[in-house]
Amino acid sequence: MIPLVSSIASVDLIRLRDRVLTAPCFAGTAGDYPWDRWEKAALEAGVRNDLAGLGRAVFREAFQHDWSNELKAECGWIDGGAEMILHALAAPDEAVTRWEALIEADGYPDEMEAPRIDLDPYELADRLEAVGVKSSIVRT
Repeated sequence: MIPLVSSIASVDLIRLRDRVLTAPCFAGTAGDYPWDRWEKAALEAGVRNDLAGLGRAVFREAFQHDWSNELKAECGWIDGGAEMILHALAAPDEAVTRWEALIEADGYPDEMEAPRIDLDPYELADRLEAVGVKSSIVRT
């Protein structure tokens, strides 16, 4: 499968998983946990400071509070947070709403109040291109 966006600025989204999820979760070094590495990558990719901090909190809480596997996947624990970065750039308001709801509900969100960020690849590509991020989507 070809990724929608392979890199943003200096952030290789294809290898982000290796960069982020190789940090230890236990007995790690302060500032070098997976969620810290994700926040650094998000900032490098151009995610707003406040949104990168919120994403870091969601990434951390999903692990520390043992959210469902489905929510952990949504919060970066499969792809290293690549999709989170794309959502933060393409749909920042939706990301804030969703991530704040996840934190508030401690992993048990009311899907009616804070629906998942569900953008089809074309809409995601359009939104990313609107903020200056080129995608691999080719329209004929």
